Amino acid sequence: MIFEEMQLKIPSSPENVYLVERFIEEICDRYNISNHYFGNITIAVLEAVDNAIVHGNKNNPIKEIGIKFKAEPGKLSFTIKDEGQGFDFQSVIDPTDISYSDENNVGRGIFIIKSLADKVVFNEKGNEVEITYGIKGISKELASQRKKKLEEYSKEAKKRQKKA
Repeated sequence: MIFEEMQLKIPSSPENVYLVERFIEEICDRYNISNHYFGNITIAVLEAVDNAIVHGNKNNPIKEIGIKFKAEPGKLSFTIKDEGQGFDFQSVIDPTDISYSDENNVGRGIFIIKSLADKVVFNEKGNEVEITYGIKGISKELASQRKKKLEEYSKEAKKRQKKA
């Protein structure tokens, strides 16, 4: 059961990253996501978007990056897709391997994303990544109940103010 899906498309240009930041902020506010998860989500999604802009679409502003958000019971996921050729994500070197030295930091972004997310899945082509967070506190039913109680409380408070 999917609670909600939202999408954002941006041209492949670093100047548009603020739109992704705003998209994440709105989602995290809407789902009352803690600062811990907010930080992890923001860093991982922005790293994936940066990879898509630089490596996937080669900084070509004519090409787009698609970001899809999905909320399901107990989890949130962000899918980032570029229009590039993709890459073999299974052959990316582990940047923590001390026997390998790379001045270009190959694999660092993927390592960061995997470290901050609960689950990371690439499509076969390598031009799309789904970043998932298991968040047990997500419950649309509970949120609806809380909203209803707040509305009832507000009505009662207004009645008491009128009587006073």
